[in-house]
Amino acid sequence: MNANHKSSIENHRIQKLAARSSWLVAVALAIVMLSSCNKFLDTKPVDSITPDTYYKTQEDLNRALAAVYDRLGDRRTYGSALYGYLAFSDEFYLKSQLTGYMSNTIDASMLELNRCWEALYVGIERANMLLDHLDGAQVSDSSKNEVKGQTLFLRAFYYFNLVDNWGAVPLKLTSTKSPTEPPLPRTPVADIYARIVKDLKDAEGLVRDITYYGYNGRISKTAVQAMLARVYLTMAGYPLLDEAKYADAKTYAEKVITSNVHALNPSFSQIFINLAQDKYDIKECLWEIEYFGNNQGIVREGGYVGSWMGLYCPNIDTGFAYDYVHATRKLYDAYEAGDLRRDWTIAPYRFNPSGTGGNLVKVTRTNWGPTEIYERSAGKYRREYELFRPRDQDFTAINFPMIRYSDVLLMFAEAENEVNGPTAAAYDAINKVRRRGFGKAVEVPDPVADLPAGLAQVDFSEAVRAERFRELSYEGIRKHDLLRWGNYVLTMQQMVTAYQTNMPATLSPAAIGQASRITSRSVLFPIPNSEIAVNPNLSQNPGW
Repeated sequence: MNANHKSSIENHRIQKLAARSSWLVAVALAIVMLSSCNKFLDTKPVDSITPDTYYKTQEDLNRALAAVYDRLGDRRTYGSALYGYLAFSDEFYLKSQLTGYMSNTIDASMLELNRCWEALYVGIERANMLLDHLDGAQVSDSSKNEVKGQTLFLRAFYYFNLVDNWGAVPLKLTSTKSPTEPPLPRTPVADIYARIVKDLKDAEGLVRDITYYGYNGRISKTAVQAMLARVYLTMAGYPLLDEAKYADAKTYAEKVITSNVHALNPSFSQIFINLAQDKYDIKECLWEIEYFGNNQGIVREGGYVGSWMGLYCPNIDTGFAYDYVHATRKLYDAYEAGDLRRDWTIAPYRFNPSGTGGNLVKVTRTNWGPTEIYERSAGKYRREYELFRPRDQDFTAINFPMIRYSDVLLMFAEAENEVNGPTAAAYDAINKVRRRGFGKAVEVPDPVADLPAGLAQVDFSEAVRAERFRELSYEGIRKHDLLRWGNYVLTMQQMVTAYQTNMPATLSPAAIGQASRITSRSVLFPIPNSEIAVNPNLSQNPGW
């Protein structure tokens, strides 16, 4: 990188702190009219800001783009909901959550669900406003293209979350110009996916390589390509079942691989230590949602990664974490002997209070016993490695991984197997992920880590699915995978039996209740009542 590109990382830090708050807040600060008048009776404002006069300078565009990114970190999206209480799967249960929104008690009036829908559409509206006014910006064409590419990606990603969770939803591609605009009907799922693909393909030709930035909080070319692979794999599965899309998924995963920009971090645990320490690893992590600070000062960009989903600890100084997200025995038993990922993904120890010192609880690190499986917390996001001080009980600076290179390798292996069977290329992709998991050199064949040769196509497919379970747990992708494979409901009904059979009675009521509420209607969320009340063109999803 040249000096300008190196300085872009620091500029990004400033933008991240100052600009990712709501666009409305940013504009409100700038919209304050100058109170002086040139003439005593002159009542015309000297200066004011409207959508037509904003979006002119590079700073305007940076702030507007940051506001589009902003909804990703909302607590009702990837702040905690879309990898937690709205994403129940066989990888976790929420301890002691018998009632309320964290007990998987969902209906069309559920506030947190309504706010998730709202946050996604706010992100889309902000993207549409930026796209509508981008051509009038007084900046270079290259700057416009970069902003446009990232904005198109984000709009597509917000719609991907909506269609994945709610099915057919209104597809709005321009910003609201008047409150009297008629409400839109639901757009067919296939049409929404077609638009997602179009936006992503357009973005691919506009955004920059990740090496230009040196960090992964912005959308880069390989991040777009990886997301296209994910979208195409989804289209190949449920609900569209368009198997021709496996070839497209293979093509885009292969683009990332052959870019030679990315590689597996040799250490699985180091990926998550880097996230806790705000260190960018652009080889392993193609895209992260960024957080910063502890929300105790003017800058309030902290997140809940590590506190909401983290290793239980009652001490703020050590790194407080609520005792919410617990492992399932199914996930624990999915790891083979020698797989180092198990004891990082699932914490093998806890922090126990052992007395008081001042206002802080002293803690002792204690290992779990071999039969204490359901007692264990999710372990990927460990606040004991967090560097930011002082720590806050709730808010952390830990980033959340959205796309990792191991995910790309596994997507390639899955798509290649569906298109051509378990080829050498498919084996190579999955075995690299497995070798890293066993602490081996990823490029060197290993008799322990590598899959057995000669698997049938169906067996290789199951091996890839199992590997995704082991590698990507607690990263907000498991429920999505189960949905596109068409076995989400069956899997969760099986978890009810597992909880009833082998779970301690002190823990099982919450887990059984959470899993048992997933029935045939749970493939889609209900359309929020608040939306149906104002839009006569919306009908409710089946079963709700």
